[in-house]
Amino acid sequence: MNRYLHFASSCRQFGYDMNSLTELRRDEREHHGSLAVMLEVLKRVHQGFFDSVLDGSCSDVREVIRAVRREVLRGCTVAFSRVIPLADFAGDHPMWKLTERLGAVCAANADATVTHVVALDPGTEKARWARDNSKFLVNPSWIMAASFRWCRPNEQEFPVTRGRGTKLCGFLRLRVGVAHPGLECFRSFT
Repeated sequence: MNRYLHFASSCRQFGYDMNSLTELRRDEREHHGSLAVMLEVLKRVHQGFFDSVLDGSCSDVREVIRAVRREVLRGCTVAFSRVIPLADFAGDHPMWKLTERLGAVCAANADATVTHVVALDPGTEKARWARDNSKFLVNPSWIMAASFRWCRPNEQEFPVTRGRGTKLCGFLRLRVGVAHPGLECFRSFT
C-alpha cells in the first residue's frame, strides 16, 4: 500500500512529485480510501487472531494475516495470457505468486476449472477461450486491486482492451483516463 499523503509536506518529504489530498481540497472517500480499507483488514485480522486464541488453535498474528489474505480470491482459478513471458518459469513470476498468496489457484492452461483469464490482449487464444466459455476475462490490474483492497474486485471494472491508452508500470497495467476503483491513492502514471 502506498503512503497516505494528506499534507504537501509529506509529498515533499517522501519525494513524491504530486499534489497532496489537502492541495487537491479533498480527502479519501470515507468507505473506499486507503485508511478505510486498512481499517477493515485490521478488524478482520483482529477478529481472526482473537478467535484463534480463544479456541487454542493459533496465536501467531502473521498466520492470521496470511489466512485473511488467502480468502481474497479463494475459489478462483486463474490462467494468464501474455502476462508472464514464455521464457520464464510461471511459478516464479511475481503476478503468479501474488495471485496464489491471495488464495487463487493458478493454472498454466485454460481448462474447465479456470474461472478467470488475466490477459493483456483480448485476441489471444486464452482470451477468446474465456469469452467462448463464459469465464471472466480481466486485465492484471484486477489482481493488483484485489491485493490492495483485500477483497475480490468487480471483474467488469477491469476489461481487457486492445490498443494504446494503457501504460504498464511493473506488472500493473492502467488504462489512461479511466477511473480504477480502489487504486485512487496510487500515483498517476499518465
